Amino acid sequence: MITEQAAERVVLVRPGPGLLHAAVAAGLDVWVVSDPAAWPPDARFPAGLPPQRLLRADFEDAAALRALLADTVLRHGIGHVLHLSSDLGRGLGTGAAAAAEEVLRDLAMTRPEPAGGLPDAVTVRRILNQSRTSAVRAEEATTVAGARALAEDFPLPVVIKSADGSGRWWTVPVHDRPGLDRWAEQAVAARHSAPYLVEELLTGVKFHVETLTVDGMHLVAGITPEGDAAPLPEGEQAGIRATVRALLDLAGYECGTTRTDVLVGARGSRIAAAAEPDPARRRGAALPCRGHER
Repeated sequence: MITEQAAERVVLVRPGPGLLHAAVAAGLDVWVVSDPAAWPPDARFPAGLPPQRLLRADFEDAAALRALLADTVLRHGIGHVLHLSSDLGRGLGTGAAAAAEEVLRDLAMTRPEPAGGLPDAVTVRRILNQSRTSAVRAEEATTVAGARALAEDFPLPVVIKSADGSGRWWTVPVHDRPGLDRWAEQAVAARHSAPYLVEELLTGVKFHVETLTVDGMHLVAGITPEGDAAPLPEGEQAGIRATVRALLDLAGYECGTTRTDVLVGARGSRIAAAAEPDPARRRGAALPCRGHER
């Protein structure tokens, strides 16, 4: 007999401490499929996680991993198989990490794709500015020439965001006129298309915020400084978590993983960019996401 799937039941595959603690603290019913190398020696598992929910896996054996995940989902009626690529690959060889990603991708492809993905860079900025959640001076253009004119009026330096012919979004900092000329040439050569978004260039220390969303519940797995910057005090981290969650709520994001880049400077913390690591795959959505009642 197959247990009815429950959306609050999740399997976390090789999670780092940040993701696991966030999931348990949020009240999700958690199983863990991992190996000893995934956790730092001094890290502790959350007190609320029963030992029988810790399932050991050999990530060098893709077939065994596939079988363990499929059996766990079926046996316990689990609604989501979730992972962050940054956690999954930590401590694994390139081949093992790629094989594990393939297993998870195959699981995801057997189910309907969840709705409510993160919108493109232009729409994200509109949401942030219209809600005053993280306002940045930004204007849109419909041509390369129009974007050039906007950049010169800002004035420089700016950031220009646009999508190429394959739909991949590019974020290019432009510091001077020669740089603007180079951007225009590259945009034409790569067949970038409208809209073109010109933004003020934010300054400060950059932090990467990794978030995993389950049924509209946003779990912040980590806030990582870029380079050698010191970690932020807890009060500032709490503010960043709230801002990122607000963006995802406003965007109607329901299921998957996102990375948000936040700049912390003299004017406080502001969101520079937000994107799904791989929207085509929707990592973390191995089973369908149900709607989240608000």
